[in-house]
Amino acid sequence: MRHSRTAATVVALALALAGCGGSGTPTSDRTYGNALTIYTALPLDGPQGYLMESIEDGEALAVSEAGAIVDGHPIISLPLSDASGTAGGWDSTDADNAASTATQNLDAVAYIGDFDSAATATSLPITNADDMLQVSPASPYVGLTNASVYDVKGEPGSYYPSGIQTFARLVPSDAQEATATTSFMQSLGVTSLYVLEDNDPGNTPFDSVIGTMVGADAAQAHITLTGTAQTDTATDTTLAQYAPVVKAIAATHAEAVFVASAADPGVEALWQELQAKLPGVKLFAPSTLATGPFLGSLGAAAAATYVTSPILPLNQYGAQAQRVLRSYRKEFRSAPTSWSLYGYEAMESVLAAIKKAGKHANDRRTVVSAYFHLGWRDSVIGRYRITPSGDTSQARFVGYRVGADGQLKEIRRHLGGA
Repeated sequence: MRHSRTAATVVALALALAGCGGSGTPTSDRTYGNALTIYTALPLDGPQGYLMESIEDGEALAVSEAGAIVDGHPIISLPLSDASGTAGGWDSTDADNAASTATQNLDAVAYIGDFDSAATATSLPITNADDMLQVSPASPYVGLTNASVYDVKGEPGSYYPSGIQTFARLVPSDAQEATATTSFMQSLGVTSLYVLEDNDPGNTPFDSVIGTMVGADAAQAHITLTGTAQTDTATDTTLAQYAPVVKAIAATHAEAVFVASAADPGVEALWQELQAKLPGVKLFAPSTLATGPFLGSLGAAAAATYVTSPILPLNQYGAQAQRVLRSYRKEFRSAPTSWSLYGYEAMESVLAAIKKAGKHANDRRTVVSAYFHLGWRDSVIGRYRITPSGDTSQARFVGYRVGADGQLKEIRRHLGGA
């Protein structure tokens, strides 16, 4: 497992300040409270390792800038990985183990993660049962926070065995992304659409339900839904395996195809088959596919590919964010990503909750309550607040086209809300 350089420094500093193992023994004339631990769980060992490291480094930078102390409490930041190999993404066993490790540490008060919605669905019942605040920089699956017609029966209550809301995310839900996606299609003149949903058991419905939402929203955007089908991009990895479904799509003469999938191994083959057999058809991807490996694999299909994402280009974030990005480059001698800002704000908001909790910051329920009463935040990712259900008030999205170099090129700005 890879550990952030700054995170390691923060841990060492906090331990030096706190004495041994969070005992609160001071090493100077100043009196410190017990050290508080914040865990972060991301798929560091997965195919998006570099991106995840940029999130983790953003978190570590926030702790470092706070001097690793909040209201007299030394802060220990400990990174975990919820992915056990480079071939795939998150792993249910790793996600379970990470959450269990965090909750069993009596000095731990918060958990930043997971990134993937399915991973969060695994970890959240564990952290919630022990009253631990959990903040995800991503995880847009609507069922994690709100009851809707698209949820699995019992959601979101099934994720909260304690009966208390302990989870918040910093990106809008996939329901909001679906609306922004159909708006994007409409702005590009799309009048007919075919929807493909991934039925990989490991990521269903977490990464597939947005397809159903896009199909439902299409009518309101005056887009005709010509058909739907399911694929399994986790096991189907060859062009031949996708030939029948692509042939069926061609028969409908749809102008666009939306693929609701995680970045599974077979999605690249699916995309190549779609582009080869459906020339002139626009291919739309959700934000879950806005990954370097996938975008970089598109080749000739890049010109036909469009992505909707709540993540802005770096230069669109404000002055506060630009300062943090400069500090990041200086600290790590590497280029930040837009996700670095989400890691930074995830940690900043947790530190703000610890400060608000004051002398009761070692009580998990108090930290949770403090977090949900932070109100409006003028942060590096913009102005927002967390609603009682754990959603962000932000609802902005950007429409991108993929360049030949695999980079996202903005063509529509601020689809959706502010």
